[in-house]
Amino acid sequence: MIRQVDEEILAIKKSIEDNSLASLKEGYYISGKLETFTKALYFNDSVSIYTPSSFIDMPDEIKEIKYPTNFRPEIIKTNLAGDINLSLSLLEEGKDADIETLLSDLRSLLSKAHKGIRFLEAKKLNKEGFVEINCFDFILPGIDEKIYHMMGMGKTDRQIIQVIFNCMEPDANAWKKAVIDIFENIELVRK
Repeated sequence: MIRQVDEEILAIKKSIEDNSLASLKEGYYISGKLETFTKALYFNDSVSIYTPSSFIDMPDEIKEIKYPTNFRPEIIKTNLAGDINLSLSLLEEGKDADIETLLSDLRSLLSKAHKGIRFLEAKKLNKEGFVEINCFDFILPGIDEKIYHMMGMGKTDRQIIQVIFNCMEPDANAWKKAVIDIFENIELVRK
C-alpha cells in the first residue's frame, strides 16, 4: 500500500515538473521548486516583461565583475546565488534596422570571439499583441562550467529591446520553456 502511494506521488511530481501545464501566471516547477513570475514595467513603464519573483536587481559591484565592459545591460535581474540572470536593454534603432540581420551579425561576432561556442537553435516568437522577438540560444565554456544563454531582440516603437537569459548548462532544460514564455510575452505599454 505504501509503495503504491509513493509511486503515485512520484508520478504526480514528475508530471508537475514536466511543466506541460505551467505558465507565467501559474508558475513553473524548476529544479524542484515553484518559480513564480511577476509582470513588471521597465524603461519608464514603456515595456512589460514577466520576471522571476525570486530575482533581485544585481548589485552594482557584482555587475562590474560579471559584466566588466561599459556595454553591460541596463537592467540585470539575478537569483540570490547570482548564477541565473535575466538582463534587459533598450537600444537605439538605426535607420531601417533589421533584427534578423543584427542577430546574424551577433552570432558571427560571438563565433569569432569564443572558440568553444555551440549554437543550438534560432526561432522567431510571434505571439499576437506582443513584441515579435527573434532569438537564439547557445552554450559557452565558463571558468568551471558551461553557461547556457538565450538571447532575443525585438523592435518596439523606435527602439530595439534586447533580452538575455543565462544559467549553468545543467539548469538549461529546466528553465528553457519558462524563458521562451518570458520572451514571447514582452509587451509594449501604450499610454
